[in-house]
Amino acid sequence: MSRSYRNVRPHETRVYSVAEVQALFNVHRNTVANWVGSGLRPSDETLPQLFRGAELKRFHTERKARHRRNLRLGEFMCLACDGAVFPDISTLSLQRRDGQATFARATCCDCGASLHKLLSATEYDRIHECVDTNTPLALIDESKMTLPAGIGKDAGSRGATWFTINDRVIFEWQAYAGRYNPKTVQAHLVSLRGFEAFWEGMPFAKVKPKHAGQYRDHLVRLLALPKEQGGLSGSTVRHRASHLKAFFAWLRGQEGYRRLSPTLPDYLALPRSASAPQSKQRPKEYPTLEEAWYMVDAMPQTHILQRRDRAMVAFAFISGFRAATLTALRFKHPDLDRLSVLQDARDVPAKKGKTYRAKWFPRTERFQEVFLNWGRELKDFGFRPQDALFPDGRSLHTRAPAVAPVAPLASSKPLQNAFAKASARLGKAYTPHAARHTLKALGATMCRSQEHRKAWSMNLGHSNEQITEKHYAKMSQARSGELIETLCADQVFTEEENEMIIDFFQHRFPRGTSEYVAAKRLAEKRDKARGDCDVLE
Repeated sequence: MSRSYRNVRPHETRVYSVAEVQALFNVHRNTVANWVGSGLRPSDETLPQLFRGAELKRFHTERKARHRRNLRLGEFMCLACDGAVFPDISTLSLQRRDGQATFARATCCDCGASLHKLLSATEYDRIHECVDTNTPLALIDESKMTLPAGIGKDAGSRGATWFTINDRVIFEWQAYAGRYNPKTVQAHLVSLRGFEAFWEGMPFAKVKPKHAGQYRDHLVRLLALPKEQGGLSGSTVRHRASHLKAFFAWLRGQEGYRRLSPTLPDYLALPRSASAPQSKQRPKEYPTLEEAWYMVDAMPQTHILQRRDRAMVAFAFISGFRAATLTALRFKHPDLDRLSVLQDARDVPAKKGKTYRAKWFPRTERFQEVFLNWGRELKDFGFRPQDALFPDGRSLHTRAPAVAPVAPLASSKPLQNAFAKASARLGKAYTPHAARHTLKALGATMCRSQEHRKAWSMNLGHSNEQITEKHYAKMSQARSGELIETLCADQVFTEEENEMIIDFFQHRFPRGTSEYVAAKRLAEKRDKARGDCDVLE
């Protein structure tokens, strides 16, 4: 059996139990134990063992980086795993002939592949001694050094230092944070690790209000630095301070941490200048509906992957779905007859776990035809309801009746790349989320009542129209000026004024009354703006 960990990416800031490491790498518990014997360092010496994600990454990166010429004593190169391993002593066999090199055979403890190695005289003696004494091969490596407890170096992150002294309480917090979206948990962990690194691995039990205050001041200073020098945006600083406040509020209720000062979270409150949203925010750019169609229409469609990308971009403007949701859709989710699509939180990553059915937005008929053609192509391939709506290239072929469903794309990167290439033709760099801004702007021109605006907002997956107005297609200063000029022009009238003009022409006002004079003035103003003749009495 061949196994590769090339696509396994543990989060550097996260803490993993043995069971979680097993699930992440799809290995047996004994394999994890073998890794520990081969140099994988647990976070501490306490049981059950925990492992920092950065340490898992270091261990596997280092194993893959070693080649035959720099293997440790007793270490074999596994061609199936593409890594250096210490095989189990029970699988080892030695063949030594007079005047010839010694040949060793073993079985990889990770994947079960056969291992072969030519041994030097020194290595043969050491391995033979291990066989006689039933000692693990990892123990004969004299070159293996142990770093100080709680500190590690990540070879893959430019020598960054990490600390593991707080890993146990962070592991407990991860269990508490299981109610959050995984991306939210990861953002919190980045904030916690940043605080931990700033204080060089200080145990959280020893944190005092002054430490929190000094770190808050450090975050504020980062606001003034450019990004190239490690500076952070106002949004990032606000989120990090908020994450730390929530964490220490939780930590004070945990056993062993109840002596922490109750004012500790308060010291992480940012000054108003830093906590207020930045006033000079760049307006978010998004295409008009015509520009969006130009993007889609100009996309190549010679090859099937090009047609898939074209259909994905078109469907973003049809449905308004977020990128992660759209790329995880299956063939059963869109209803090609009712022109709607289901966001089912049980099947796709949905923001706040929301399930709803969205009708395809009006004025997107040209986009719909592109997507419908894609649906027909998948039907011709024999795709079934459980198959991915936008699969990878290896699955885009005729399907046999009794095969496993086609899995959706592993990430939204293909959609992001498709948007980048399509928008480059406009000289822009739009993201998939720009489609939601385009649809919000379209709704602003089409909706004529509060009920219409509510329906449009719900079709975008928002609980109320205020969310749509607050976050999408915000009005620019230039557009605001144009509208004010229009409102100041003579041709714009309120509903009440329009009714007065109608009543004037229908002779409902007695001549000479104030209502008659006011209505006549409005009628003259309207006709003047339209270039008509003077109003007749």
